[in-house]
Parts: sequence; structure tokens; C-alpha cells
Amino acid sequence: MIDQATLILFLATVGVFIITPGPNMIFCVARAIAGGPTAGIYSAIGVCVGLTVHATAAGLGLSQLFKYFPLAYDMLKIGGAIYLLWLAWLSYKASQSATAEALELNQKVVSGRKTAFSLATQGALNAILSPKAVFFYLILFPQFLDPAQGNLLGQSLLLIGIINAINFTVIAGLCLAAGRSSQWLAGNPRFLAWQQKIVSMVFVGLAARVALSKAPG
Repeated sequence: MIDQATLILFLATVGVFIITPGPNMIFCVARAIAGGPTAGIYSAIGVCVGLTVHATAAGLGLSQLFKYFPLAYDMLKIGGAIYLLWLAWLSYKASQSATAEALELNQKVVSGRKTAFSLATQGALNAILSPKAVFFYLILFPQFLDPAQGNLLGQSLLLIGIINAINFTVIAGLCLAAGRSSQWLAGNPRFLAWQQKIVSMVFVGLAARVALSKAPG
């Protein structure tokens, strides 16, 4: 469905976007530092789901909504900023009572189905609300879809499959590396408290970035 030249250009474009740290990567790494590598990987799975939503919308032509209704983008970014500030508040609260026992309990709970679903959901929402993702799937992604090849949705799902495979591999590797610090933090409650504060500041920064972003196009 996709010619070789288009695929090569697509891979080059995706490579540049993936290696450039964005909200999704920062979000997953922050989760890995706070709850261990498993938490980061569950978040990465959620990010892949969120990006699939964007790709599906692009394949159906729904991504054009932001061009014709700028207010929709404003509502999206406000909601995203509020959501990230809420996560920042939760991390700050955790820093006030951070202990080694709390971290160990968190990492045990992370293996549970409910928490895994929660982490994946947060990752998906972060991806859906990410200005970087909105820009890519609104402006660039449709350029790689060829109506002459037919089945735009099928083309979108094929391309997002490639993106998710690369994206998950990169983010999971970073999460595994960052997650090692959480094991060290288990024996250092004071540093654990500061780590939670740093994660909180990261979420505040992401919220500001979302709130100040402008609609693509």
C-alpha cells in the first residue's frame, strides 16, 4: 500500500521526532524514575495506544477538525494542562511522605492489573494531549497517506504500527535505564522525596508547554 520512497522518507521523519525528547518520552521516563521500569513500560504502552488514536483520526480525516475549529484545540490543550498539573500535585504529595517502604509498596502494586491499567491510561491521555503529537499527526502524518493507493485508514494503521514499534523500543530502553535509580532510592528516603519533587516540576513544565502551545497550521 505504501511505495518504498515514501516509506524511507517516513522512517527518516519519524526517527528525527522520536530521538527529539518530547512530552511522551519525558512522561514515561518520569514514571520509570518514580515507580520503577515496569511503571515506565506500562506508560509507554499507553503512549502507543494514544498515538494509535491520533493515526486513526488522521486516516479518517478527523485530524482536520483543529484547522476548521481552533477552539477545539484550545479546549484540548487546556484539558491537557489541567491533567498534567493534577499529576504534578500527586507527585508533590507523594514527596511529603516518601519512604523506602512506600517505594517498595508502589513497585509491588505496579505489577497489579488495576495500577497497570491506570499507568497505561495516563500514558494514552498524555499522548493524545501532547502538542508534539497533535502537530505531527495533523500536519506531517497526512503527507504520507496516498489516496491513490486506497484505504487511507489501512495506510494509517500500517504506519502507526511502525511508529509504535520504534517508539516503544526507544522509550522502554530509557525507562529500563531510568528505573534503576528507583532501586537506589529505596534505600535513600531523603533522595526519594526530592525525586518526587523533581517529577512534580517536570509535570508542571509539561503543563506550561501544553498551555502555551499554538494550534498547528
